[in-house]
Amino acid sequence: MKTALDIRGVILTLIILALIGTGCTSQTAAVQPQAEGAAKGQKVLKVAWWGNDGRNERTMKVIELFEKKYPNIKVEPTDAPNGDYWVLLAMKAADQDFPDVIQMDYKYINEYIKRKLIMPLDDLVASGKLDVSDLDDSSRAAGTFDEKLYGIVTGVNAQSVMYNPEIFEQTGVPTLSAGYTYEDLIQTARELKEQINQPDFIPIGSGALDFAYYLRQHGDSYYAADGKGLGYDKDEYLSDFFKMEKMLIDEGLMASPDVLNALSSDKDALITNKRAAFHTITSNNVGSYSSLSGTAMKLLPFPALKGGPEGNYVKPSMYFSVSSYTKQSEEAALFIDFFINDIEANEILLGERGVPATAKVREHLLDQMKGSDREQYVYMEHVEKNSSPIDPPVPLVSSSISTLFSKIRNKMLLGQMTPEESAKQFRDGANEIFADAAS
Repeated sequence: MKTALDIRGVILTLIILALIGTGCTSQTAAVQPQAEGAAKGQKVLKVAWWGNDGRNERTMKVIELFEKKYPNIKVEPTDAPNGDYWVLLAMKAADQDFPDVIQMDYKYINEYIKRKLIMPLDDLVASGKLDVSDLDDSSRAAGTFDEKLYGIVTGVNAQSVMYNPEIFEQTGVPTLSAGYTYEDLIQTARELKEQINQPDFIPIGSGALDFAYYLRQHGDSYYAADGKGLGYDKDEYLSDFFKMEKMLIDEGLMASPDVLNALSSDKDALITNKRAAFHTITSNNVGSYSSLSGTAMKLLPFPALKGGPEGNYVKPSMYFSVSSYTKQSEEAALFIDFFINDIEANEILLGERGVPATAKVREHLLDQMKGSDREQYVYMEHVEKNSSPIDPPVPLVSSSISTLFSKIRNKMLLGQMTPEESAKQFRDGANEIFADAAS
């Protein structure tokens, strides 16, 4: 049993993690009523995840299926939007009501392991309660830390540039294909802007440029491997990147931060409303955007850097982990096993959390899928053949670093400082943040 001091440490850690999430939203976490299973002699299994309405609906259907297969187990579900999710975990830690099964993110899993908030799963695998025999080797490795298995990958995804093929058909502008360069993207954006001569049309609706990705293409990384500093030492990388971004925004080829900040949801996204041709997403979201827009969207990798190494990588979209507080570890293992291995369950999920990491499930679904449902599968096949190793999880100060980056970037875009001045100011500010964290 953990002491009060231990609990306070847990709460502090989780609040820190909450603050470095995607940001708290004004939405209220949707918490399901307390299960009454215990009164009926059932084991009550608390399962928590973040996600949108579509994910929640599919997950609840899988839970119903699980409860039919295991009538001695009653699942108490808790879901929340991504930002609220980490705060919700902190609140549950304060109430000593931590979930048994926790949807976990690659960004934070190391911290949860260090704080002993989630347990190693190796004994559950050895006992046969959790079958990972069909889990891809790369996914098994992605959930292994210090030679112990802490997270079961629910699916894999990758960064991608989504595009609307109908816009290219309408304009006659040739579509891009894998291997295209930054120069190719800029030229294509200019041609689209010329063909669709409308003030509210911005060819690149969100991103298509990412500084961390750009650094990987130069053989460097955003953060040092030990998480104690920046991972690159040439400020011209950032100044060159800023120059490219400013040029695209100034020419009306890419959406500015002001435009993007005015959009409240995926339904409002420029590409959803045919006001953009390109949009940056993680690959497992292509189906959602296709549904929202009524168009079968397509995926491309980020632009290539001439002469540079491959920047793309396969990422665990998320994990399921088991709380170190749980008294239902075997039931938690059964739930995770069902989620990743059961064919009928995955016919409901349809890779919504990313392309399944178990081969038999992935192959079964791919045989059944058509049109836009297949797109992320086809794309991930390409990425797995054209990728480099993923960077280590980001350090705890990453939220502060991201805030600093955005602040300096906005000043640069407004012309308040040059790209060269911005790059130096970012490094100086980042070094201060790391120094403060170490003190």
